[in-house]
Amino acid sequence: MKILIIEDEARTAVDLAQTLKKINPQIMILNILDSISSTVTYLKTNSMPDLIYMDIQLSDGPSFDVFKEVNITCPVIFCTAYDEYAVEAFKMNGIYFILKPFDMESVGSSLAKVEFLKSHYQMNNSNNEPNNTLFKTLPQINRSSFLVHHKGKMFPVSVTDIAYFFIADELSFIFTFNEQKYIIDHSLEELEKMIDPNKFYRANRQFLVNFEAIKEVEPYFNRKLLIKLSVQCNTSIIVSKLKKTEFQAWLSER
Repeated sequence: MKILIIEDEARTAVDLAQTLKKINPQIMILNILDSISSTVTYLKTNSMPDLIYMDIQLSDGPSFDVFKEVNITCPVIFCTAYDEYAVEAFKMNGIYFILKPFDMESVGSSLAKVEFLKSHYQMNNSNNEPNNTLFKTLPQINRSSFLVHHKGKMFPVSVTDIAYFFIADELSFIFTFNEQKYIIDHSLEELEKMIDPNKFYRANRQFLVNFEAIKEVEPYFNRKLLIKLSVQCNTSIIVSKLKKTEFQAWLSER
C-alpha cells in the first residue's frame, strides 16, 4: 500500500510514518508534505496514492483547500487536534478521523477501517455506490501485528507469533506459540480480512488457525476432520464435512 502523509509538524509526520511501518512493514511512504502548495504540486505531477493521511491545519491554510485544486480519488484519513472539523472532513473523501496525539491503536484502527470498507465495496460492487471507485483498486492489507491490552499495558503481538484466534464466552482471543492468551477487539470475521488467508484458515465458527500451528489432521466422525495443534488447545477443532475438501486443498497449496 502506497501512502502519502500531509503534515506540517515534522516530528508528528515522522512518528506517523514509523507507526504505519510498525503496523504493516509492507506499507510504502511515498512522501511527507507540509503545505497546501506542495501537496497540490505533488498530486498534479504524480500518480494518486492508495491512501492519504492529511493534517487539517497546514502551514499555509486548511488542507480542505487542496480539494479545490485537485480531484483526489483515493480515501483520506484526517488527523487533527480539533474535532470541530469532523463534519467538514467527511464531506471530502474522509473515511476516518484521528484526534492528535495519535497512538498505534488509533492508527491501526484507521487502517482496519480502510480494509473493512474495501471488502464491503468489493462485495457490494454497484454503480450506485458513489465512493466505490475509492476502494476497488486498493491493495489487500495483511496485518503484521495486533495491539493488545494486558495488565494495564499495551504492546503489539506479531502475527507470526500467533498460533490461532478463537472465540470463547462471546469474546475474541489470540493464542500465541509461547502459549499466552490475550483478548482482541475484533471478530473472527474481521480478522479473516486482516490476515493472510494462505497462512490462516477459518476451521469453524470458533477457530482461525495458523498453518504453522497444525501438527496433524485426523479423520473424525461423520466424515469430518480433527485438527491437532502443536500448542495447547482445550477445545477440539473440528472441520465439517462441507469444508473438508476446501481445507485439504488449503493444506496442500504450500
